[in-house]
Amino acid sequence: SSLGELTELSQSRDSMARRVSGLVEGGGTRLFDAVQFAYDDLQQKGDPDHIRAIVVLSDGMDTESSQTLDKTLSLLNGGSEEGGNSIKLFTISYGEDADQDTLSSLSDITGASMFKADPKTIDEIYKQIATFF
Repeated sequence: SSLGELTELSQSRDSMARRVSGLVEGGGTRLFDAVQFAYDDLQQKGDPDHIRAIVVLSDGMDTESSQTLDKTLSLLNGGSEEGGNSIKLFTISYGEDADQDTLSSLSDITGASMFKADPKTIDEIYKQIATFF
């Protein structure tokens, strides 16, 4: 699910951290739809002169999307022509049974990275992602 309107991270970092820490899993997963929604939103409203990135925390299993992995990868790959200004999608694989292949393919196609995390390492993962910016 989306955590709010598109804003600069410096303006929303504390609020975002509080909201993420309060998330509880439940229901189905529309991973591909969510990725495409976030990508389209950032493509339309984001400033290409600033860093544009999406961070997805997931087990990588999609149970309810109307989109497919292939269509999502095609959309993400379409932004590669923007070179260094392209949108980066960082994925965080969460859970022992996480589909790391799917999450890696989503990140790799944008030139970003997939990270493996658990409750003990999640803070460190966010710090690693922050080093990209």
